[in-house]
Amino acid sequence: MKIAIVGATGLVGRNIIQLCEKNFNEDVDYTLFASQSSEGKEIKINNRTCLVKELKKESIEEYDISLFSAGGERSKEYAKDFVDKGSFVIDNSSVFRMNENVPLIVYGINENEITIGSKLIANPNCTTMGLVMALKPLHDHYNLSSITPVAYQAVSGSGSEAVKSLKNENLLGDKLTSNYKDPYYSKPIARNVIPLAGSLTDNGYSDEEMKFVHESRKILSIPKLIVEPSNARVGVRTGHGTFCSAVFENEIDVDRCSELLNNFDGVEVWNESLPTPIDVEGKNEVLVSRLRQGLSSKYILNFWVVSDNLLKGAALNAVQIAKFVEKL
Repeated sequence: MKIAIVGATGLVGRNIIQLCEKNFNEDVDYTLFASQSSEGKEIKINNRTCLVKELKKESIEEYDISLFSAGGERSKEYAKDFVDKGSFVIDNSSVFRMNENVPLIVYGINENEITIGSKLIANPNCTTMGLVMALKPLHDHYNLSSITPVAYQAVSGSGSEAVKSLKNENLLGDKLTSNYKDPYYSKPIARNVIPLAGSLTDNGYSDEEMKFVHESRKILSIPKLIVEPSNARVGVRTGHGTFCSAVFENEIDVDRCSELLNNFDGVEVWNESLPTPIDVEGKNEVLVSRLRQGLSSKYILNFWVVSDNLLKGAALNAVQIAKFVEKL
């Protein structure tokens, strides 16, 4: 089998490589693509050295599976070229997510939507991914009608340059002030919370917030789901956390909700401890805690969910989809 990894030197790409080593046979033939600046870089996979290639149309060959994590512009320009060569393409960008002909897949929720003809498959946004993993078993039992998520997004969701900004600002200590010009964000990110993640759209919501709206509806197959999102960027390296208030059509029982979540593959409920971004870094599971029935209604469940945005939020889900595709 031949696998291409596009964006192999980025934060998500490096995690994809590690997960491929663990999940695929050692005889898989890998081709690694990245930008021109990374061309010729050596990366070991299964004790074999692979040379990174610059992504060019003339470099594209026939692959069984291609994993894209190189940003929307490269996906827009190259993904369909890989499909035309016969490859399944699993894309981590937002470019194709809302295309009605492209399945938007969270493994464990709706992977059965993938068919042999689903050559282009979209990976959801990392923040959406963690939340819908918690919502799915609850929706199946109580019928979800609306959600109000408030997300605290880590800087690694913005890429390696944002992580460098966080590291450099932390080194400044008390010398870091609000006048410091962060090269990546509108404000210093270390020791700070910026009440905007992503870019503002015409309706006053950010594109990250609107991903919550559209992607949750598509993944959960609830086209009329009411979503009232708010997203902030926080001075944390890895791990997106979300407080969510979910309203259901049926009266909820907190103990039953905890049981449903714990029985759902890929989700862990922490009743005796509070999961934080530090706890979830490097973990495949989505962690849930602080389950509470609403103060104003027995149809409301309030909870906290946190997940590693580079793993289940991106690389792990992509590789899980790839393993599913391998069996088609």
